[in-house]
Amino acid sequence: MPVKKIAKAATDRPKLDSRTEQLIQRLLEAATQLFLEKGYDATSMAEISARAHASKETFYRHFPTKDDLFRAVVIRRAEIIAKDLGTVLDASDPPKKALTVLGERMLARMITKDTIAFHRLLGMTRDRFPEILQLYRTTGPLRIRDAVTEYLKVQIREGRLRKLNPEVAARQFFDLVAAEMIMKASVTGEANITKAAMRQRVKEAVDCFLHGYAA
Repeated sequence: MPVKKIAKAATDRPKLDSRTEQLIQRLLEAATQLFLEKGYDATSMAEISARAHASKETFYRHFPTKDDLFRAVVIRRAEIIAKDLGTVLDASDPPKKALTVLGERMLARMITKDTIAFHRLLGMTRDRFPEILQLYRTTGPLRIRDAVTEYLKVQIREGRLRKLNPEVAARQFFDLVAAEMIMKASVTGEANITKAAMRQRVKEAVDCFLHGYAA
């Protein structure tokens, strides 16, 4: 199934009653934990249902195959990130304040052991699920970049930033803030970057960005 259709199917699923929704969230959380601990192949549906305190029958009613479950896990993770980061920006805030808040929140979420492990899991399963990385990007990171792009468009109209290509500028901002730290953490597997180091990196990134784009 094409990436856009998979993502749309996830976001368009019918509204469930609260107990069913809670059960599904337990299943997805248990699956996420086990996939991160053991990998995709070594994780069984029985283990997931046991950790989630759900019967196998209930499990299979919602997720007929492990592939279906894994895709749902990826979409859920991406949606959590998009919700957390995509709503941070306040168009009324000046760029220095808004981009600093976003940058610090972004690094705090992305440079964690769980996030690094999740990205590695995506890399290890990309041959089995050729569409999985694009699915994750479309559902999560690209939605955040779109939010930044829209914020930059407002700042251009308000005269706070000079005329620029907002999509390119949004991508450049993410690279300035996070690219090096994410790559280092992914290679070393270490996520023990101090809050002071994160704040300094964000400050440097925002200063550099505004040096090039401030009106």
